Amino acid sequence: MEKYYKILDLEPGVSLEEVRQAYRHLALIWHPDRYPQDSPLQTQAEAKFKEISHAYETLKTHLSHPTSPAPSAPSAPSAPPAPSAPSAPPAPPAPAIPLGWLTGVFVCYTLIAWILITLKIPFWVWIFGLIAWFTITLVASEDSDSSQPWLISLMFAGAIAGWVLGNQAGGMITATVWAMVGIGLGAIAGSETVSKSVIGLLTVMGIAAIAGLIAPNRRGNWLGSVFGGGFGLIMGLMLGMILDAMFQSKAKLGTGSLFGLILGGWIGAGLGSGQKAIIRGEPIQPEVIIAAWGAIALVAGVVAQMVAGEKLLASYNGFYTFLILGIISGLGFSFGWWLAY
Repeated sequence: MEKYYKILDLEPGVSLEEVRQAYRHLALIWHPDRYPQDSPLQTQAEAKFKEISHAYETLKTHLSHPTSPAPSAPSAPSAPPAPSAPSAPPAPPAPAIPLGWLTGVFVCYTLIAWILITLKIPFWVWIFGLIAWFTITLVASEDSDSSQPWLISLMFAGAIAGWVLGNQAGGMITATVWAMVGIGLGAIAGSETVSKSVIGLLTVMGIAAIAGLIAPNRRGNWLGSVFGGGFGLIMGLMLGMILDAMFQSKAKLGTGSLFGLILGGWIGAGLGSGQKAIIRGEPIQPEVIIAAWGAIALVAGVVAQMVAGEKLLASYNGFYTFLILGIISGLGFSFGWWLAY
């Protein structure tokens, strides 16, 4: 067993959750898909990944059944112990139910249902939302130790949240653009993307969000917003590189360059939209504020559901985990519906 702990860079005595987290971290580093196809690095990664997976499965089985005998080194024979009355076998540990996280799931889904009904969201959006809810519940009960379940669920959550908020802020065009932006943000949150890639994606998605907000309104120029964002991006990057050179930054893209990139793109997109879009902006409607709370509740509910699923899987199988998550979130939907009517 010590060998398997050493493979996962752990010390004996850690919990099953710590073993699971260590495995995820190493699996992301050594997953063969991250290396060039048919290369020596991929071959090495495949061997390392198999070793890590075998160590994890062995330790998971051992820690899930602590009463089972663990292999140990042979010791010198000793005198037989005195006979004693037989004792009852130790009772298995009671399944741990994450009540706090499940309460969060219920509250968030209640708020989501209440807000969607209050905003009078079209019926077809409810159908899409229910499909997404079923998919996320299924993904949360998946006994997978990779980042894929988180990636899928957060992309779903980002798409729906972006659509709901965009529909209230600017109409169908804004909803579509902001849904795509939400998918991108969900992908960033659900994967281990390097910081430079995150800054680049946030810059592009920020420009798209501004252009999408202006597109359905006649008071601004959405095409000018796109071109202005591109021009501001280049100017901000150049200014940031000058600042990095002045402060002798050793990185190819230092802090100044990254900040210049994102701020230049966003400011350029705003200025490129035209004077009317900036000065004659319409006041924020109460429905937009309610939709923003709905978007926050939706993402929070998905995160709570995923964490609750991971904790439930330590004590239950996938079917019972799906059943518990489905019942709790479904009750939240029903209660929110009842409150709205």
